[in-house]
Amino acid sequence: MRKRLTVIIALSFVISTILGTTGCNVEEDVFPDIVFSSESNETSLSSDYSGQIDNGFHELTVALPVNEETVNLLLKLYYAKNNDLFPSEMNGGDISIEYLNAINTPWVVNTVFTTNNGESTETLQALEDEGILPDIFLAYDMNSLISDGIVQPFDQYLSSDESLLSSGIYLNELEALRYGDSHYGIPFYSSVYLLAGSREYLPDDGVPSYSMSADELHEYIRSIPGINSDGSVYITRFYDADSLTPFLGEDYSLMIANEGLSSVTDSFGADPRVSRTCGMWLMNSAETDTWNTYYPDGLYFTMLPSENINAVVYPLCLSADSDDAEFAADFAAFICYDRDAQMLLRRLESLRGFFPPVSARGVWDEMSADEVFGAQSMLYEQYMPNAVFTVAGD
Repeated sequence: MRKRLTVIIALSFVISTILGTTGCNVEEDVFPDIVFSSESNETSLSSDYSGQIDNGFHELTVALPVNEETVNLLLKLYYAKNNDLFPSEMNGGDISIEYLNAINTPWVVNTVFTTNNGESTETLQALEDEGILPDIFLAYDMNSLISDGIVQPFDQYLSSDESLLSSGIYLNELEALRYGDSHYGIPFYSSVYLLAGSREYLPDDGVPSYSMSADELHEYIRSIPGINSDGSVYITRFYDADSLTPFLGEDYSLMIANEGLSSVTDSFGADPRVSRTCGMWLMNSAETDTWNTYYPDGLYFTMLPSENINAVVYPLCLSADSDDAEFAADFAAFICYDRDAQMLLRRLESLRGFFPPVSARGVWDEMSADEVFGAQSMLYEQYMPNAVFTVAGD
């Protein structure tokens, strides 16, 4: 059995007592210097996993936003690591899928496909009415699930886990999933708030620096043209200044609104983002595919000029009614915190705009290869250790 949360909780207590540019052309965004974590910090997350789960029959039902084949391959990888079947010279990014598929395991996993946001109380109740109740599931509004008695803490099952180095995970992300004295969730992935802009309405200076001060952002919004190039369509320079209030303060939001730079409707009363008459707006990276599809090859992204990176964490939760809670909890922790599991997961699934719960190099390399959001993902790697996390649904 693996020993995670004892180490994590102790270290997080110590940490909690201690913590209290210019524009560029259209073709290329200006990125700040990027400092990568050292390879030496991830050793315990690669090939050293050796659990003590018995090899008897286990059957789980999981609800995740990934394909059934992916879940089955993760289970086979989990079995391989428990039984010394994982080749030491390989990792989750290059291990043969054929090799994993050839592994016979007495363990069975049933898959329920869920949205990227996860399951709410209502959707879980609907599944229960159909006779399907997942043992572990991606959760939306974890606090409501706790209040309704639908989930149980992980601590009692993972308190003896020793396989995880705290330097390989984001403690503040895990602690966002604490409720009282217990952890009711394990981070599956997270998303960040940022700004998106339409390249159709770029000012003369082009795409802004990816990292701007609040004053520079204000000046940039001012410089977005008020009408399109042929003079026929009026542009909303920024959509909904109030959306900036939680991040930049009410005074900043009012300043943008009072200068006539912001609106929630276009000149015809429609959402200017939908009518494509919007210069810039606040978004969450979880929406990257949505807006990228709606604005094909027409978007740019830039960070919020706030003191902290503001992120949303989406947890895996453990059903209070699970018949095999110990096994389910260990499998959940493996999916989230084993480097090879995370590499395999991201090798098989896009998960564009969603960030991993581990700092392992290979996992972030899988993300940075994405042609749409790879460069942005690579940048956020250095900011995640100090990100401010809220729980999805809060």
